[in-house]
Amino acid sequence: MKHPKDGHVVKPQFMVASNAPVPVPDDDRRRRDAFAQWLTSKDNPFFAKAIANRVWSYFFGRGIIDPVDDIRASNPPSNPALLEALTKDLLDNNFDLQHLMRTIANSRAYQTSFATNEWNQNDRDNFSHAMPRRLSAEELMDAVSSAAGARPRFPEVPEDTKASQLVDPHIGKEGFLDVFGRPLRESSCECERRSDFSLPQALNLVNGRTISDAVADSKGRVAKLILSGRSDAAIVEDLYLAALSRLPAPEESGRGVKYLSGGAKASRAQDLLWALLNSKGFLYIY
Repeated sequence: MKHPKDGHVVKPQFMVASNAPVPVPDDDRRRRDAFAQWLTSKDNPFFAKAIANRVWSYFFGRGIIDPVDDIRASNPPSNPALLEALTKDLLDNNFDLQHLMRTIANSRAYQTSFATNEWNQNDRDNFSHAMPRRLSAEELMDAVSSAAGARPRFPEVPEDTKASQLVDPHIGKEGFLDVFGRPLRESSCECERRSDFSLPQALNLVNGRTISDAVADSKGRVAKLILSGRSDAAIVEDLYLAALSRLPAPEESGRGVKYLSGGAKASRAQDLLWALLNSKGFLYIY
């Protein structure tokens, strides 16, 4: 890069030169290595803040700075002290993301109820109550697979590959994942992932093959439960635990047992699991 006034080659510096942990080498390739080292170091005042804010957004559906990719002076954090504390904690623990996630999950903010009161019912910025949000595309497909005990079938990848492990966003193109907002990974912006609601999504849940094939899988959870000869009550409990991570309430258990005993047990157990996979308790994080 040449200086516009006298034409001499300008010596490169880091964006925050006074904090640079390593000198800038002359070789172009080594400059890239040095820049990558500085970019992810504690001396970079932006990296830890951006990471803390981004991880927070994964748990709450929005960042302390929101949108998470729009960190600038004119878009300040909703709680500067909170973001500063998370950033310091991340630096003190040498960028340990598991520690950061544990800190967030153990916080009062994360454990608040989604039920509101007269003071916080209109709050969308201060994390005073939980905000229900739908599972992302990959999370939803993996959750369906886990609950139904059946792996999704993707072309040209190993059988046990999860949706969250796909390295190519074009695998399963125009299918369940794309309908529910899987990003194309053409940019690094979080805005590529869609979280909107649409009629195709509703139709896919109700009539699509992803859920229907999973619950009817011959090697899936329902098939194994029926072949095991377990009681109707035990089958209902197993399906509730698999889909909603909780036991059924007494009235739910009673309705489930009554339904299973009213006809072909395998078909009705599939119906029950299908209904649970289409419930708000399964589709949303509360």
